[in-house]
Amino acid sequence: MTSLTFYGGVGEVGGNKIMVEDKGTKIMLDFGIAFNTGEDYWINWLQPRSAKPLKDRFEFGMLPKIKGLYRKDLLEGTGLKYVKPQIDGVFITHAHFDHVGYLEFIDPEIPVFLGEGTKLITDIVQEQGRTNYGEHRFNTFRTGKKIKIDSMEIEPVHVDHSIPAAYGYIIHTSEGVVAYTGDLRMHGVRSDMTNDFINKAKEAEPAAMVSEGTRIGSERRTNHTEKEVKTKSCEIASKTRKLVITT
Repeated sequence: MTSLTFYGGVGEVGGNKIMVEDKGTKIMLDFGIAFNTGEDYWINWLQPRSAKPLKDRFEFGMLPKIKGLYRKDLLEGTGLKYVKPQIDGVFITHAHFDHVGYLEFIDPEIPVFLGEGTKLITDIVQEQGRTNYGEHRFNTFRTGKKIKIDSMEIEPVHVDHSIPAAYGYIIHTSEGVVAYTGDLRMHGVRSDMTNDFINKAKEAEPAAMVSEGTRIGSERRTNHTEKEVKTKSCEIASKTRKLVITT
């Protein structure tokens, strides 16, 4: 039996944590921090204790209690006993914190799969001291490389997003295909990459699709493409002989 369990990313912006299980094989899609995480309890100078990072986050429902997922050294006082990893892989779509921000808490014995560009970005962010993703068994890929884990085959396909090296996943299971878009857009400079994912997913005839839906709603809005923004900005800048400062 194939199942999807949503531990984050539903009814909130970001914080994606999605488990796919097939014939006893389990993978996690992203492991990020929701934008509103802890806003009812924490402020800039009041944060979860660094000495008990999992305990506080479990207590306030910021992280799910999942056996065989977390680092042994962080479980003291949480009520969750350490067992050997029961997750066969964590698949990251891109390097935004709302998809990768809680990676540091995952057992280092669990392999982490991510794009080559995403690995470069996370390395740089960590070197700058902005966060610590921890030590992991990292496995990198590019579009076209399929990853076989027991009964599942995971196919990463690039998409366009506001950060480079973003991917969606086409997951082949014993009961059909699950398509996971990650975050994607059509108004960027590489909408062709998003179209590549759409076409691949269409060919696979998925039984289920999990899609990013932050901007889905009933309100009417006009999206300007990045090309349109560039053209308009150049038009405005060309009308002045003075210094133009862009941000």
